[in-house]
Amino acid sequence: MRRFRGCAALSVFAFCALLWFSPFTAHADTIGSYVTLELVGTGSLSYGVDAAYPYYLSVDGSSNQMSGMCVSFDNDISEGESWVAQVQAITGTQEEEAAWLFNDDNVAIAAGNTTKAIDDQWAAWEIFSANAKASAAPADGGAATQLAAAIAAVSLGTEPATFYEQFVIYIPEWGWPTGDDVPQNFIAFAGFQDGPTPPHAPEPSSLILLGTGLLGLAGVIFRRNRSTVKNPHTDA
Repeated sequence: MRRFRGCAALSVFAFCALLWFSPFTAHADTIGSYVTLELVGTGSLSYGVDAAYPYYLSVDGSSNQMSGMCVSFDNDISEGESWVAQVQAITGTQEEEAAWLFNDDNVAIAAGNTTKAIDDQWAAWEIFSANAKASAAPADGGAATQLAAAIAAVSLGTEPATFYEQFVIYIPEWGWPTGDDVPQNFIAFAGFQDGPTPPHAPEPSSLILLGTGLLGLAGVIFRRNRSTVKNPHTDA
């Protein structure tokens, strides 16, 4: 039994350690905290020269990449650029409209509706930028439709208040290269919940599978030891 207890304790410890050191756990950023963001790439969606959601961001040097929606049409950043941002809750009508569009964009991407996904991104830009409104929006006219849907959802309160607690906004504070534009504001899921998954991102499901396997191994050892205790002379 002593051997089983040692193996079981080791397995449980390993399982907990895997979850504890998972990037999703280590970077479940709290409201008001400061994090270092780095743009590591963008997805395949774009309109003209403008990349659309998702933007892949490394947080505090983590190999796990967060998917964020840019909500600052007038600012520019380059791949590899980093800066310090503050994590803030979604507050105010405009931010809630942008969060609604971010959520709808994820739904559109999951459904393979890339046209609607681009429309959601452009509509989010139009909330905060007169230049985006004056620029040539996607020709299908869907950006205006999606913006109207977001405005209606927030004004009519079709989503509960808890809906907006799923999201955070990252506000640039300092640290970007001298002479460059201020980085964009990004909306993302709070605590690194899944958006579109970038290539090669670590998956928590793999960690859970490994941890479950360790616990299963402990169970096998327990059954063997239990059998040996009951029948100490079976090998004689």
